[in-house]
Amino acid sequence: MSESKLGIWLVGARGGVATTATVGLCALAKGLAGGAGLVTHLPRFEGLSLPSWGSFVVGGHEIRGVRLLDEAQRLANDNRAIAPEVVDRIRDDLDEIDRRIRPGTLFGCGETISELADADIPRKETPRQSIERLKSDLLEFAETEGLDHVTVVNVASTEPRVDATEIPATWSKLKPLLEKSEGCPLRASSLYAIAAFELGFSHINFTPSLGSATPALDELAN
Repeated sequence: MSESKLGIWLVGARGGVATTATVGLCALAKGLAGGAGLVTHLPRFEGLSLPSWGSFVVGGHEIRGVRLLDEAQRLANDNRAIAPEVVDRIRDDLDEIDRRIRPGTLFGCGETISELADADIPRKETPRQSIERLKSDLLEFAETEGLDHVTVVNVASTEPRVDATEIPATWSKLKPLLEKSEGCPLRASSLYAIAAFELGFSHINFTPSLGSATPALDELAN
C-alpha cells in the first residue's frame, strides 16, 4: 500500500451523499465495514499499490450550518441508510472532519439552493473573489494536513441548467468575466472546479451540474 497522504475535498460536505461517503470511509479506515462491493477489492486490482483507507483526509465546503454528526445520525435513524452503531463509533472522526469544513459559494446557485444557506455565506463576491477564497481554503487544507494531493469532488445539490452557448469556448475569453458579478454565465460548481485547477488539484463532478464540463475549463485543466 502507498503511504501518500491524500485529501478529499467534498463540495456539499454535509449533504446526504457526502455524509454517506464520509461515514463509509471512516468505517473502512477503522475496520468497521468490509470490502463487499468495492471495485478495488476485485482480484484484478491485487497487484496495484493503492492507498490504504487511512491515507485519506476529508474536508470540504458547505453552505448550511448543520453538523456532520447530526446529518449522519439523521441518515441512520430516519432513513436507515447507515447503521446507527457505526455512527456512534466514529463520532470523534466526524467532529474532526467537521472542523475542516468551510463556507462555500452561492454564485449562480439559484433561489432554491440559496434559501438553504446560512446567513454568513458571502453573497456579494465576484466570481473571482469567490474563487480566491475557495483556493485559500484548499491551500490551508493541503498545507495543514501535509497532503501530497487533493481531489475536489462536487456532491452538492444540482444547480439550474446553463445555456452552453453563453459560455466562451476558451479560457482567455472566459477568465475576464470572472471579475464581474453580472454577465458571468457560470455556476458555483464551476468556481470550485476553477479553484481546483488553478492550484493543480484534481476535480470530479459527481452531481449533474455544469462543474468543469466546458471547453474553457478543459483548457485550464490541461
